[in-house]
Order: sequence, then C-alpha cells, then structure tokens
Amino acid sequence: MKKNLIIAAGICFIVLVTNWALKLWMPSHEKIRTSLPPHSFYSFTLTESDGRIPCLQAEIEGISFLAKLDMGYDGVLSLPKHLLDQLTHKSDAGTVLFASIRGKKYETSVFTIPKLYIEDVALVNLPVEETQLEFERDTELNPNANFESSDVTARFGWQAFLGTVILIDLQKSLAICCDNLETLKEKGYPLEQFVSANFLPRKELIEFEADVNNRTVKCLLDTGCTLNLIHTHSNVSDGIEEEPEFANINFANPLPSTTFSVGGRQLGPCIFYETQLPFGVEAIIGVDFLETQIVCIDFINRKLLLCPVPKDNSSDPHATLPTSPPL
Repeated sequence: MKKNLIIAAGICFIVLVTNWALKLWMPSHEKIRTSLPPHSFYSFTLTESDGRIPCLQAEIEGISFLAKLDMGYDGVLSLPKHLLDQLTHKSDAGTVLFASIRGKKYETSVFTIPKLYIEDVALVNLPVEETQLEFERDTELNPNANFESSDVTARFGWQAFLGTVILIDLQKSLAICCDNLETLKEKGYPLEQFVSANFLPRKELIEFEADVNNRTVKCLLDTGCTLNLIHTHSNVSDGIEEEPEFANINFANPLPSTTFSVGGRQLGPCIFYETQLPFGVEAIIGVDFLETQIVCIDFINRKLLLCPVPKDNSSDPHATLPTSPPL
C-alpha cells in the first residue's frame, strides 16, 4: 500500500456534536415528510476532497458547493461562515456546544435552512451548524505543522439520512439514497450477497462489531476518515493506567495487513495505523478499507451491510453489483 500518505494525513476525524435529530427528505416540490415515499431511489455522483474524502455537490439559494459525506459526523450539515453569510433565507436557531476529539470545547451558531438541493432531491427545514475552522484543524491528523487544511469544509453527517437507506460505492463514485432495502433489491442490487451487522447501542456514532485477526473489535464507520485506525492500549505506570490521549500517527509504519471479518465472513485484508482513540472506540474504519467494499447503511433497521467490490467491472452475472447505476 503506497498511497500518498501526506494527502491521507489530512483526515477528518471523529466529530462530536450535540444531536440535531430532525431530518426531512422529499423529492423536489413534494409535500414535506419524515421519510422517503415508497419506491424512492435517488442516485448521486461522488467527488473527492483533497484528502480523498467523498463529497456531494449541493445547492442552496442558487449557490453551489461541495460538502463531505462524513458518516463519522454526528450532525446534519455544517457550512463555513462565508457561505452562510450569502444565504438570505436562513433563520437563527441558537447555538450548540460540542467538543473536539482533543477535548477542546466549542460553541457555534445554528441556523435553519428552508431548502437545500442534492441533484434532484431537496432537503427541507434543515438544521445547519456554522463550521468552526479551529475545530476543523483540531480534527485533522497532520504529519507536520505546514500541512494545509482540507479544501472542503462543508459536510453532511449521518443524521441527514435518518429514515432512509444509503448505499455508498466509492469505486464507482456513487451514492444511492432510497426508502428501504426492498427498493434496492428491485433495482438489481443482490443484498443476499452482503453480510450484515447491527448497529451497537450508542446513538451518536455508526458502530458495529467486527473480527480483526480473530479478535472482536468495536468499530466506527467513518467516511470522513481516510485511514483505518486502531486503538493503542494505554500505558500502565506504577499500577495506574494513564488516560488515553489523542496521539500523532506514525504514517510510515502501518501495522501488518490483518484479516477483517463481519458476521463470520472475511471481507478482505485491512491495514491499520495505531493511535489513541477515545470514547471507547477500538477501531475506525475509513476510506482506505471502504474503497474495497460496497457499503449499505440501513438507518431504518439500524443495520450495516457490506460486500467486497467485484474484482473487475465486467458484466459477469455473478458480479456483486451492476456495472453501472441502475435506472
């Protein structure tokens, strides 16, 4: 694995934000509803930020911008101040307090946006937080002090997709949002080839259990993190366990490739970097591994479904997924 580690170092790590649970999806010009209409199926094109994080093209009041698709962000949407200042129809919704992974406390403004478009889908009455640039820097792992922050500071969090099923195929730069798993099956996605895992009970993050080298590990799914990270156990000094601290990563020395299995099925090798992880998380599964998988997140039934990407893009009927987005 010889990817550009300097670029990969600009990862957006876990984001801790007070919950904004209200999420409303609707087809353009249809009645507001808390879930998608039956048989809804929307396909979005993904691009990449400079740190290889998947991004969606969005539009508010005729203003287009890129936003990271960050499933490690416990929120709906965050936007930078310069973009918020251009919006004339936003309404003030107060402030929210949150903390970075390094423990620093922040307060930011929250607004309600009447409507936002992602291609032919509109999100309405959207809670939006103002991006804090200092917080953005605080959530990046930089190999040196001169590393530039990401070129994309807006982000969609997992709460933007509550009440839906979202499928992410990073190999094909594709995301699909639909009303349920049955609609995906109707469109030709053979979900019987996927392995599934239930979300763990914590509500703030998409967590699941996996086996790493035959050891059960609590994992966080995070499309806002470039690398796969695994927790380094705290040092014990004089019988006292030291509190875990956010640590720099030795990008030049990843751990040897490990097996990674979910539900008893091996999904392929996975390369981890060691670091200190807070909040009881034992591993973060980032873009490096997710690029090898078709990822389906069922927010309705709180399940994660995974299947390795076909090794080629042929029209072999035994391939995991259609070679082009179904219509």
